[in-house]
This record gives sequence, structure tokens and C-alpha cells, in this order.
Amino acid sequence: MSNEMNNNINHNEQNHDLLLLQQQGLIEAQNVNYKLLNNAASEARSPWFISLLFGMSGILASLFFIGFLTLLLDSSGLLDSTLAVFIIGGVLSVIGGFLFHNARSRHSAFWDSLAFAITLAGQGYIAYALLASEIAEPLNIVLLLLVQLLMTVAIANFIYRLLSATLALSCLFYLLNYYHLSEISLGLLALITSVTHLQRYRLAAFIPTKWRMNALEIMSAIGYASAYVLLSISVYFIATEYGNSFNNLDNYGESFSYNYYLAQGLLTLASLYAAYLILKRYQVKLRSTAGLLISAAIIILGVVSIYVSGLLATSLIIIIATANSQRVLLVLGVIALVGYIFWYYYQLDTSLLVKSVSLFVIGITLLLLRWLLIKSYFAKIKPCANVNQERLS
Repeated sequence: MSNEMNNNINHNEQNHDLLLLQQQGLIEAQNVNYKLLNNAASEARSPWFISLLFGMSGILASLFFIGFLTLLLDSSGLLDSTLAVFIIGGVLSVIGGFLFHNARSRHSAFWDSLAFAITLAGQGYIAYALLASEIAEPLNIVLLLLVQLLMTVAIANFIYRLLSATLALSCLFYLLNYYHLSEISLGLLALITSVTHLQRYRLAAFIPTKWRMNALEIMSAIGYASAYVLLSISVYFIATEYGNSFNNLDNYGESFSYNYYLAQGLLTLASLYAAYLILKRYQVKLRSTAGLLISAAIIILGVVSIYVSGLLATSLIIIIATANSQRVLLVLGVIALVGYIFWYYYQLDTSLLVKSVSLFVIGITLLLLRWLLIKSYFAKIKPCANVNQERLS
């Protein structure tokens, strides 16, 4: 009833808008495809808070479903068989994928929530089968990473793709940490975030038209997941830094070392690449005066972030969110930035006076660079034609 009423309202609004355009002579009546417009209106996304509500309800339903099914498997003895648990998880994932496809074709929120619960339960059993099996580490993590990448591509649901991509990137970070390549993690995640948010339409142009919208949704989910994992890993490094965990021994009895300068250098390079992509929209070269000022600001943030962990990563997220008008990503970046600054300020490694002076100098320097850019350059720059397309999210 409510869906039919919403469709009627959308149809009336479309007719009114089309009538106004026809009166202005901008379009002709014979060129209007009403069938295509009605299909587009029926496939319109729900508001993000409705999607988040269904996602949280799906997680809660999947927890109850996993608990009930686990009791049945434990009583039958199948829970002791790794192969049986893996097969059950695969069957549930396939059923959930079919339900997701059915929910998208019917535009049913009920089927969507049910598919989310069943698919998440299936992935839980697959993860348990891989992690609790006799498969040697890190092979089980690699298999879990591949499974999550497959589900990110196969399952046609943004919330599930977001969760699956987050788990896949977390597995990637674990593997880098396992092979003592933790310095690469921040730069790699920043590069993934920059490419998926700033280059998605350019990359989608190489994909056939039939799969282009699906590819854009996948890149959007990976972009949000990489931003979240990047901010979370920054918290991890802050905690290990002040907890002196880097001075401890790892699982194999070897001393674990972390090269802050290498990690920060790679993160700075990824941030410079993001700045290059954003300036390219406005036809500004990185070697111009404005580009050099922006590069100098990024390098200053990179140097400061060696001692104030997470400052450059959060600044990168905020800049990308502002460039693409992504409010959810902007809120996430601002909250993380405020949290990191408070964390740095109230640590007891140095005096509060030294920290206050350093933050004051950094703030004044960045505001001065911003003033110079706005007054001398950006006020005279006109965006190119594809800026509006790149800002869509």
C-alpha cells in the first residue's frame, strides 16, 4: 500500500517536472521514455538510515539464527566436522545470494533483511571452518580473504558488500602484519581509498555497460570499507605505540620493529596522489604554484603525523569526503580526527605546554596556506565539466 502510494507520488512529480521542461522547450514529448523513468523510480535506493536499520536487524537475526543452528549441529555431531560446517556455510551463502537477487527484483525489504541474516550466518560458518580447522596459518587467512572478495562481488547488497569488504581488508592487514610488512598497510589502504573514491567513474568506463552500475556499487563499498579500516588501523598503531607493544616479541619469538618513517612516507605519497586526482578535476597541475602549496601542506602533515599518529590519515579522509560531497565519510573523518588529537594531547610522554605549542603552530601554518590558496588561486579557477559527475557518491 505504502509502496504503491510512493510510486504514485513519484510518478506525479516526474510528470510535473517533465511538463515544465517541455514548456521551456528543453525537451520534446516524443523523446520521453516513461517506461524507463518508472523503472528508475521503482529502483531508487532507500534512505541510508533505513538501509542501516535493516543491516543492524539482519546482524541481530543472523546471531539468533547462528545460535539456533549451532545447537542443532552440536547435538547431531556435525559441528566437529570442518568439511560439514564449510558445506553448510556455503549452502547458506548461496541461498542468501539467491534471496538477495529476489529481493532486488521485487524491491522487498523483508526479503532483503532475510537474505542478509542467512548470508551472514553462512559466512560465519565458513569463517569458523577456516579458522578452527587444521589448515596452517596464514593459508586459512588467505582463503578467508578470497572468500570475502568473492562475496563482495557476488552478493548484490551494499550493506553486506561493505561488511564483506571490511573483513577482506582486515585479513589483508593481518597478512601484512604476519609477514612483517606493516609499514605498507597505511599507504596501501590510503591508495585504495583514493582510487575507489576519486577514480571510480574513470575505472567504470572500462567495464561493459551491463555491469557498470554493479561495479560502481562494489567500488563504493570497497571505498567506504578501506576508509574505515584505515582509521581503525591508525587507532591500532596509536595503541601499540603508547602500549610499547612494538618492543615486545611476536608469536615466533622475534623482535617486532616498525619503521615509522617508511610508513609515513608511503602514506604521504598516497595522499599526494589523492591531491593530484582532485587537482586534476580543476585542471590544476601538481607542479603549479597552487599544487606546490598543497603538496607542502601534505608533506607538513606527513612529518607531523610521525609524532601525532592518525593526523594525515584522517585529513585525507576529510579531504576526499569534501571533494565528493560525502557527508557520512566526512562525519567519520571528523570524529576520528578529534579523537586522535585528544589522544595525542592527553598522553603523558611530553608536557601539555609543548603539545599545545606544537598544535598551535600546525594550525596557524595550515590556515595560512589555506588563505593563500583561496585568495590567490582557487577563486579564479572554474571546474571542468566532469566535476559534478565525480562528486556523485
